[in-house]
Amino acid sequence: MNKKILMAAIMAATPISSQAIDYSFSGFGSLVGGATTDGEEFRPHVKYGGGKYDESFALDVESRLGIQGTVRLTDDLAVTAQVVSRGGYNWRPELKWAYVSYQVNDNVQIKAGRLNSPFYLYSDFQDVGYALPWVSAPRNAYMVPADAIEGVNVITSFSTEKFEHVIEVYAGRYDDGQNKYETGHLDIETPTFGLTYMPTYDGWLTMRATYHEGTDLEIISKDLDGLRTMLEGIPAPAKFLANAKFKHERTSFSGIAVKAELDRLTLIAELNQLDWHTSILPHQKRGYISAIYQVNDKFAPYVTLMKNNDSGGDLEETGVGALDAALKAQFGKSDTFGWAVGGRYEIADNMALKAEYQSQSSDIPKNEQTGEDVADTFRVALDIIF
Repeated sequence: MNKKILMAAIMAATPISSQAIDYSFSGFGSLVGGATTDGEEFRPHVKYGGGKYDESFALDVESRLGIQGTVRLTDDLAVTAQVVSRGGYNWRPELKWAYVSYQVNDNVQIKAGRLNSPFYLYSDFQDVGYALPWVSAPRNAYMVPADAIEGVNVITSFSTEKFEHVIEVYAGRYDDGQNKYETGHLDIETPTFGLTYMPTYDGWLTMRATYHEGTDLEIISKDLDGLRTMLEGIPAPAKFLANAKFKHERTSFSGIAVKAELDRLTLIAELNQLDWHTSILPHQKRGYISAIYQVNDKFAPYVTLMKNNDSGGDLEETGVGALDAALKAQFGKSDTFGWAVGGRYEIADNMALKAEYQSQSSDIPKNEQTGEDVADTFRVALDIIF
């Protein structure tokens, strides 16, 4: 089934046009419902706006619908756009991708415009639920609060003996607002560049290494602006204020991934790290390992283990006890462990039903946790492509 999933992902992410026509359309959708079972709140990802689960069953937090169209101007030149509507944004449409692609030759493709950021193993298919073995990609390791750039991307592929190699290089600018329709929205702006190398051995073992850097990052957030104003009013130490400016920051993201398809068993692991080089924001090192077993053509249960090892940002004592405790809880060192068990049932060639139970625990006391990241959650999903 893994190859079927991969083909579905490719179809949803890059519609195929025959030479008899000059345009094509494809789409995907996920109806996801869930609730927490421990009375806590859980936000699955920043891309879902203000949506979060609590003890009441909700269908709008992660549900989404996407449409993608491609207009082929010549055999080598095409224009592609993708629009996604999310329940977490009250179903407001968002232009996620809009780019021109040029196939230089069989091995080189160039894209320019609004592009997906290739942070993760499943970056291209993160919204296409049908293309994923889980209800969603592990939240802990898919943690960057931005996923689109405006720039240029070059993808090169070649073969050597039993290896297929793919190298992806890009440069451009992030200008990617999350929660843009909410009062306390977050906006990320920075020039950026990145490199990804992905070799596949003999068709069954895929490895991936990636590095990305934001060279002059600015975070625009009313919440962070309010924190900065509070620190200036105390006043906090000068170095602390410099680390809390949230402007002209340098940040980097690096990751490694492995996927092994062993007959009926598939193993997937990613380890990602997000570093803020001069900031009170925590340095995040997060990973997971997942095993998916294909029982038959229809059913594939899975188990996932997740681990966060976040080191604290550049914090200093402000002299205000309650504020120092709150800053330590939000920006300090933390350890979180989680596990998930679930399964996928193939209803049709373009439709799958999934269910998952996820549990997490942290060394941060419950009454000090922020970000709705630690909770026990049950979710079900119906994924389609068309």
